[in-house]
Amino acid sequence: MSSATKATNTTTTTTTKALGRIAVIGVLVAAAGTSSCGGVTDARAAARDKATKAACDSYQRCMLIGPNADDTYATYDSCETVWKANWEQAWPAATCNTINQVNLNVCLSAIAATDCMSFVDFLATLGKCQAQDICVGLADAGSGS
Repeated sequence: MSSATKATNTTTTTTTKALGRIAVIGVLVAAAGTSSCGGVTDARAAARDKATKAACDSYQRCMLIGPNADDTYATYDSCETVWKANWEQAWPAATCNTINQVNLNVCLSAIAATDCMSFVDFLATLGKCQAQDICVGLADAGSGS
């Protein structure tokens, strides 16, 4: 393998790993200030599970799941654990009554199509998976109305 190829592979791997780490941070930042108190509705749990699968499938497609020390996740299961928690924070049961299936499908399609090497594309994907787009209405906080 030529030194130019090695340098390109190293740069690609480093950039891809950085984007993977940024993805986790991005979802956590987007979900900051939310609480995951309350019961989980079937539709919300199904949406969470679909988004988790889409995210981990994307990490796998981008070769960010594997046993190497520099992979974002050691196993697909570890990816699922992290992303399930991320979506729980992003779409908490306390404020996410109903799922907008059309917008969920937009989110899932965006995750599947996200370019592994594009931070801008990643941010655009995050923008399509926000609670205000996925969740319909707010859970009744006990206001009595």
